[in-house]
Amino acid sequence: MKVLFACGGTAGHINPALAVATELHRRVPDCEILFVGNPDGMEATLVPRAGFRFAPYRSMGIQRRFSWNNIKYNAKSVCLLVTARSRAKRILRDFAPDVVMGTGSYISAPILLAAAALRIPCMTHEANALPGVSNRMVAQKVDKFLLAVPEAEKHLPQRQDYIVTGNPVRPEILAADRAAARARLGVRPGQLCLLSFGGSLGAQTI
Repeated sequence: MKVLFACGGTAGHINPALAVATELHRRVPDCEILFVGNPDGMEATLVPRAGFRFAPYRSMGIQRRFSWNNIKYNAKSVCLLVTARSRAKRILRDFAPDVVMGTGSYISAPILLAAAALRIPCMTHEANALPGVSNRMVAQKVDKFLLAVPEAEKHLPQRQDYIVTGNPVRPEILAADRAAARARLGVRPGQLCLLSFGGSLGAQTI
């Protein structure tokens, strides 16, 4: 069995895919797994660190704010978009997956659209209550569409079989020992410990 994951851009897209891949590998040890992502994105570091194969697929999003730098950025994005489908099909034909899974972001859309065109079973997962542009693009092309929360369906094209699964969680989080973690951080018993964190790329600023 071969499974291809298309994800990237932010940890919010990468980590759910890694959680699914890790559980899949645990249940089906001989399953062959390949991740496709941007060679300049954090997926190029996170995926090999998790022990999975990584294939580079260069893609860029679109900047909506008007500035000279964004104009240059968007020009590069359009150039990559012109060849996106053919490059995606090449990866799919070379790896020949049995199923393709995306988790949103500008990386996953061309891969999923190419998989649908090649009649390879494909699915995507939306982690947010407000779906991103990429998942809205592929909503009527993928075989299965998974949602973290039911509210997301209100913002997606109509189809009858949206599946609410929640968000995949990495096994190291589920297996974490609270007492051991507090001890490692030097938090005394009974002492208040407040965690403040940010999602997406905002986490780096915090």
